[in-house]
Amino acid sequence: MTDFFYSIFGLLILLGVLVTFHEWGHYWVAKKLGVKALRFSVGFGKPIWGRTNKQGTEFVIAPIPLGGYVRFVDEREGDVAEEDLPYAFNRQPVWKRILIVLAGPMANFLLAILVYAAVYMMGIAVGKPFVTDVLPNTVASQANFPENSEILAVDGVPVKSLEDAVFAFVDHIDDDKTIEVEVKPLNQERTTVVLDVSQWQEPDEGTIFDSLGLDFGPVDGEPRLGSVVKKLPADKGGLKAQDLILSVNGQTISLWSELVEFIENNPNKPIQLVVLRNSVEQQLTVTPKPNERDPNIGFVGISPAFKGYNVINYGFFESIGKGAEQTWVMVERIGSFLGKLITGKLSIKNLGGPVGIAQGAGQTAQAGMVAFLLYLAMISVNLGFVNLLPIPMLDGGHLMYYLVELVRGKPVSEKIMELGMRVGIILVLTIMAIALFFDITRINQ
Repeated sequence: MTDFFYSIFGLLILLGVLVTFHEWGHYWVAKKLGVKALRFSVGFGKPIWGRTNKQGTEFVIAPIPLGGYVRFVDEREGDVAEEDLPYAFNRQPVWKRILIVLAGPMANFLLAILVYAAVYMMGIAVGKPFVTDVLPNTVASQANFPENSEILAVDGVPVKSLEDAVFAFVDHIDDDKTIEVEVKPLNQERTTVVLDVSQWQEPDEGTIFDSLGLDFGPVDGEPRLGSVVKKLPADKGGLKAQDLILSVNGQTISLWSELVEFIENNPNKPIQLVVLRNSVEQQLTVTPKPNERDPNIGFVGISPAFKGYNVINYGFFESIGKGAEQTWVMVERIGSFLGKLITGKLSIKNLGGPVGIAQGAGQTAQAGMVAFLLYLAMISVNLGFVNLLPIPMLDGGHLMYYLVELVRGKPVSEKIMELGMRVGIILVLTIMAIALFFDITRINQ
């Protein structure tokens, strides 16, 4: 139930910010170009709050948070007072209308740039792209991809996070080529693995990464202590920072995850440890304390010496540049994803809809401010990109009409625009229904 409320809360905040910024782009450019706005609405339906400024624009919040709109003075939508005719949208030259339509998606791209830049200036800790397992009979297993290894670069492109790695791989799905992946296996030197992605096809069942053969997870490493919390079981048992745990209850271990498993499975039960300290083996006894949230899970108050994350941090001007660069990378990736959907290289079941967005918003809201901001930036780029598609009803559809008008020298007929609007509505609703279906299917799997 908590996850559900986080999802609803996260979705409302996400849509509220994105819709407001998108519509503000339309409104601000229109105002600068001398077009009068009658209403600026965040949400659809009967307004539940509103106020009117000195220019006569009504700002309202409506109860259906699935979008918003700016209503301009326009003779096609009703009677216009004589004094407002010079400010009517339909009477503006086509170049002004094009700029006003473009302003919404561009505002979403600008928002993404600013959010990415803010995150980079604050500094962000991102989980390393760590491969815990390699599935048998897959592209990765055929290339002898090492388990328990960190991915450093994909086809020459450095990656610092799991998101970077996932997108870098998806860019190459169904390519007729091999790619070089630079990896660093646990306690070994970095090496290069060559993957034959021409054999990488989307499976009938499972995810595309199941067929690639890579299973990602938290970074693992040697069971060496990085820190020991005072007055907790590890400290009381005599453990110190930089101790290397050699065995637990007589069983030799070599991974941090193995140590954690012993500790979590033995609350209130003494465990015997053999540790290596300053080249000397010592025997110690530690009794894990039950976790307050779940008494069946033990903890002792330790952290590993290795880091499971990378830190990304830049100065002000460099952050702006990196924000613009990351936004452009996202645009390219969305375009590549869309192209592969259209050509059939990716299944339509990979589409995400409102339920998927709500889940993502909830999960990132729980993960913290930085995670939520990064998700907001990603969805903002998606919203800007989708709105530029030449589909009647979307900004890209209007832009298409105005470009035709620019070439022909006269507007597209009202009849064609009305027909296009109907087709656009049907198309958008169909895509949303398909995405919603696959959202629900993924939840039930």
